[in-house]
Amino acid sequence: MKKSSHQNTGSKKFNIHDKLRGSNTHWSHRFSAKPHDEGFNYQFRTTCVDGVEFAVYERIDNCFVLVDFFKSYDEACDDAKNIIDDHPDIKRMFSANQLRY
Repeated sequence: MKKSSHQNTGSKKFNIHDKLRGSNTHWSHRFSAKPHDEGFNYQFRTTCVDGVEFAVYERIDNCFVLVDFFKSYDEACDDAKNIIDDHPDIKRMFSANQLRY
């Protein structure tokens, strides 16, 4: 996903650290940006192990930091939904209900 004007304002209710601690997930809290990530502020990742799960990462300096991970758009935190909404190609994937596992 290319650069966007979205700024991480942080949701007052949602805390990714609490969600990571409370779940048995493989998602990393953050990872280093690589040279091929130049020009990108977000990463949208999926996994198909034990069902489909999504993760949205936002670039902060030289790292990508986990915004949220979820199984459906409705489960995503407000910040993740805003990022998805700013990228119509990703949003269409959810609204078309193409992912049925």
